[in-house]
Order: sequence, then C-alpha cells, then structure tokens
Amino acid sequence: MADTATDPEKSYYRAMAAEDAFGVVIRAGAYIDHELIKLLEATLAHPKALKKIQLDYDGRCALAVAVGLDPRFQAPLAALGSIRNRLAHNPEASLTVQDANNLYDALSSAERQMVQDNFAKTLKRRGQRIVRLADQKPLARFVLIAIVLRSALVAARREIEALKAPD
Repeated sequence: MADTATDPEKSYYRAMAAEDAFGVVIRAGAYIDHELIKLLEATLAHPKALKKIQLDYDGRCALAVAVGLDPRFQAPLAALGSIRNRLAHNPEASLTVQDANNLYDALSSAERQMVQDNFAKTLKRRGQRIVRLADQKPLARFVLIAIVLRSALVAARREIEALKAPD
C-alpha cells in the first residue's frame, strides 16, 4: 500500500513512535499547539493579528472552542497541556498511569470509542491479538490519544478551509 501521508504527517508519526516519554509528550504538545494555531488562523478574517494577542496554550484552546471547535475537545486538550507542562517544568518527572487515565477520562465517549477502535484496528493489522487499551503502558495510551486529538484539529481546520475555498 502506498504511503499517502504528507511530510508533516510522517514527521508527526515518527515523533509519536519514539520511546522517550518525555520527548514524546513535549513533541505531542508542540504539534498539537501548532495545529491549534493553524485552526485559529483558518477561522480568522485577519490571521496575522493573532500573533499580537498574548495567548498561552489554554487561551488558544478556549479561543478555538469560541470560534467553532467542538467543545468536547477542550477538556482533553487541557489535560494534555497539563501533562506537557508538568513534564516540561520538571525534567525528572515521568508520564504516569494517572496521567494516561486523566487524559483518557477527559475524552468524550465518542473519542474514547475512537481511541479503542483505532487501537483494536492497529493490533489486528499487525496480526496481534486484541488486548485492552487500559492494560497498555501509559506512553502507548498517551500516544493514541494525542493522535486522535491532533487528527480532530486537522480535520476541523480542513473543514473550515474547504468552506472558505472558492467554488
């Protein structure tokens, strides 16, 4: 099967495949923040003005919801940001089972099902037996959820861009 992912997509998935939890969490946060900014820029009449607004990650999440991102994404984006901040400000910290649980619990039921389904499909594609996501290491659980969140942001941005595109 041909690889249809764009170079930024390949870079993202390579970053998420690393085994260093600290690096994965920091990079996931950076990629997701980047997608938040792109989503916001796509919604604004004057996107360059966004650079002059002093918004932190939480502010960008709230603004994204205010301009149309489904509110069900605010809690998991905030949870991911909290994990990223804790690790970024304490290099001795590690990704814990509680972090993975909190991030999963912040998902809506639809996103929880999407994470579960994608996990099962991935195992099946690899010829592995289906196991419970809850039994996986925190990093594997974090990565799956980060992929779903970033994918939701990319999909929302593309939908907005399609609506703005001339016919």
